[in-house]
This record gives sequence, C-alpha cells and structure tokens, in this order.
Amino acid sequence: MAPRIRNLRSVRRALLDWHAARGMHAQWRESGDPYQCLVAAVMAQQTQMSRVLPSYERFVAAFPTIESLAEATPGAVIRVWAGMGYNQRAVRLHRAARQIAADGWPRAAAALVSIDGVGPFTAAIIASFAFGEAAACVDTNVRRVLGRLAGDEQIDGAALQRLADASIAAESPARWNQALMDYGAQVCIARPKCGECVVARWCASREKFAAPTRARAPGRKRATKRAQPFEGSARYYRGRIVDLLRALPPGESVALRRRP
Repeated sequence: MAPRIRNLRSVRRALLDWHAARGMHAQWRESGDPYQCLVAAVMAQQTQMSRVLPSYERFVAAFPTIESLAEATPGAVIRVWAGMGYNQRAVRLHRAARQIAADGWPRAAAALVSIDGVGPFTAAIIASFAFGEAAACVDTNVRRVLGRLAGDEQIDGAALQRLADASIAAESPARWNQALMDYGAQVCIARPKCGECVVARWCASREKFAAPTRARAPGRKRATKRAQPFEGSARYYRGRIVDLLRALPPGESVALRRRP
C-alpha cells in the first residue's frame, strides 16, 4: 500500500496556518517573478537559505532582470557570485538566463526542466511560485516532513514524488511548498521538536519519537568518520584560483607555470 498522510485536509490547514505566522518571508517568494525564483533556487542548492539572502540581494541588484544577466559576460557573473562557492552554479545560471532570454519562459515544471541547469526542484519552485502550477517541490526538508507524517522516513524517488504530488494544496501550491520547506527547517528537523509540532496528532511517526532511546553499553563509542580538512584539498585550491582570477582587472591574465 502506498504511503499516505492521515487527515490530509487538517494537516494542510495546520501547516498553512503555521507558515502564515512563522514561515520565512522573502521578496523572491512573494513577488511572482520567475527570474527571482530562479536565482534564489540555484543559490539555495548546497547552501543554507540564511547564507543565500545577502548574496541574493547583491546578485539581483547587479543583474535585475533575466535580460541583464543574459547580456553579462561569464566573468562578470562569477565576480558578483563571490562568496557563494560552487562557482559552476553561476555558470549554469548564466547559461539558463541566455536560453530563457532567447526562447521565453516555459510556464510548466515539465517544460522548465528542459532549460540547462534547471532540475526538478528548481522547476517546481518556479512553476508554483511564479505561475501557480500545482507542482510539488521535494528537497531534504520536504522529504523529512512528508515521510514522517506518512510513517516512512526512508521514502525516496518516485514514491516520494507521488506522495508529494498527492499532498499538495492545489489552491495555494506556492504557500504549501514554502510551508513544508520551512517546517522541515524549523520544527521537523533531524531531532524533531515534537512538543512544538502543530500536526503531531496526525503524524504516523509520533510514537517513534516519543519512545525513550536505548542507552549504549558502557565503554562502547559510536564510530565517527573523520572529516577531511578543507584547507589543502582540491576544492580549496580551486577556490583560491577562482578568487585570484576574479580579482584581476579586465583584460589581464595569469601565466600558468608548470612544475619542474
């Protein structure tokens, strides 16, 4: 039997009410501008939204429209992208802007994924936030909230997408997607705040998190994976090279020297 959420109408109402009072409000979420949605969604890939907002404002101030971004050089885009990391995202965003400026905006999520660098999540954000399509956004936070409500935290792939599609509030898809993302970031976190949860009474995982955790046997330590140091890694040196190139005056270059 496919996972489902009990009392879905009540769950929707409770989460939408919570979002109205506690959700994150940002211009790109409320403007209905597909370009702003695209920039924010690409920036949010692999980066927490709290870090995105200042960079987003700086980027949109430099390139206020899809046309202005499309007309910019790749170097200018990467310079403004400074501080966000993962510079390939800036390159993909620039390519997407050029494609959209030439061909226009697709309005459906199924068509938006044909744009270079736009995946299902970004397509669903643009389609629901800007064009009102009932397109379900699925990220880590949404997976956690829906999976716990349905009693299957391991749900993934096509089954997760079907659950998200079946759960979406068709009359307000943008607010619903925002509510799930924000709830997973603030309340239904890795260690959920069940005492604050407004949908706990309908959550199929409630008893699991209410049960006491078993203590580990004395003397046994949990194995931990040592994180590789960032400084000195290939990614560290790639970032330093990009920073050096970004700081060069227009027209200048850096000579590459081979190792002896």
